Amino acid sequence: MRSRVALFLVLAIVLVACQPRPQTDPLRSGQRHVEASECAGVDRYEEAIADLQTALAEDPSRVEALYWLYLAYARSGKAELAASTLSNLETAVTSGQGNLEAAFWLFQVYAEAGDEAGQEAMLSRLEEAARAHVGSADVHYWLGRAYYRAGDNEQALTSFESAVAMDPQHAPARFWLGQVYAELGQFERARQEFDAVLEREPQNAAALHNRGTVAYQSGDAEGAQRDFEATLRLEPDDPRSHYQLGAVYLSTALPPTPLELPDTALLEKASAEFNRALELCPGMVEPLIGLGNLYLVQGNVPAASEALNQAVSQNPDSPEAWFALLQLYAMTQQVEQGCQAYERFVSLSPLPEWLDVAEQIREALRCP
Repeated sequence: MRSRVALFLVLAIVLVACQPRPQTDPLRSGQRHVEASECAGVDRYEEAIADLQTALAEDPSRVEALYWLYLAYARSGKAELAASTLSNLETAVTSGQGNLEAAFWLFQVYAEAGDEAGQEAMLSRLEEAARAHVGSADVHYWLGRAYYRAGDNEQALTSFESAVAMDPQHAPARFWLGQVYAELGQFERARQEFDAVLEREPQNAAALHNRGTVAYQSGDAEGAQRDFEATLRLEPDDPRSHYQLGAVYLSTALPPTPLELPDTALLEKASAEFNRALELCPGMVEPLIGLGNLYLVQGNVPAASEALNQAVSQNPDSPEAWFALLQLYAMTQQVEQGCQAYERFVSLSPLPEWLDVAEQIREALRCP
């Protein structure tokens, strides 16, 4: 199946949003346990609770720990303890503990709980603080975090840009400014912000990961590989970085023309990284899509179908998974399934360049 080499490769963008902390920090460890428990079949909530309780015992002013503790209790079915933790965070806000940081983490809790009135109250509190403290980088930073969490990238961008203008050394604001630039497709500006963060914090794994993602999206495979490898040296059990490194290997394994064969050594490395990501986070959609694309490159249609259908079952709203399935059906001339995959794909508002290729596939399949 020589045409497989000309595969239009679409791999998900995975940005991360963590702040750097020492690896022994119980707050960071607790957060990672909560995040890991989002994976299918993984339950580390008890470990998370123990670590976060330790973090609060060591320093009760670390209000972020209350947010992660709330999540651990709520998601593990400990409703009374979750409610008690929420009450503690609300008390921290009313008493002024943690200043605006507490208001932001309470905003996060309300967002998790679907409490729109609570979100609006905390957002108003942050906006009022920004009007009262026009020159405070911290105030604009936390307001930007709230806008970002609310899905308002335009307002978040304004707030983060204001914070950086007030304090160019404000590494968290520069990190989140880079995050927004990356999501808006302004990759060079994003890279500059992550560079600035890493000048001050060379061990910031999140900034390394995101700079690698930006490099990958910009076509700089060498820079992406370097940053993902550096990230994994700091956080060897991060499934997202294993996935991204696999994506780099897969994209660079493809030859420039259909007359050449893919690099089998790089395909093996990609497979190893995708499978390692799935070991760490079973059911993770991105490495399943990566494996599906890899199997398509190899011409292993049954394996590709299994991986991609599993990805769709995990996340029915993934345009990347449906696009890969569309290509699989087109390559195997499964017209009815291909047309159905096309309809589902276009319903998910994918990027214009994906739509252009999908439309070519639809025409080739002669879908109605």
